[in-house]
Amino acid sequence: MTFFQIILLTFAVISAITAITLLSKQVVGRVVGAAVLLLSVLGAVFTLFPNSATAMAHLLGIGRGADLLLYLLVIGTSVGFLVMYVKLRVVRRELTLLVRKIAVNEVLSIGRNDQPRKS
Repeated sequence: MTFFQIILLTFAVISAITAITLLSKQVVGRVVGAAVLLLSVLGAVFTLFPNSATAMAHLLGIGRGADLLLYLLVIGTSVGFLVMYVKLRVVRRELTLLVRKIAVNEVLSIGRNDQPRKS
């Protein structure tokens, strides 16, 4: 086993333990936790048995295992960015609604007391 394989296996084990911990504490949803756990296991398998990536790639009609991993990386990264973008949009919308509500409450309190509140 090479030094690089040891580093990758260590990362895969830490990633899997982190996913299990976050799942048990309900910090992440089941889908996210399962995806991270699955990727960790696949990473460990592909690290221990590099030819398995090539065999899987051939089953899917892809020439090399490295190409398969690159395609999966591109897809995974794109999905991750899309999920983060959607979540950011939701947070920004909630913030906008909250700021509007605070502004309306400020205007209403000024109308009642004829003096603005001190911040």
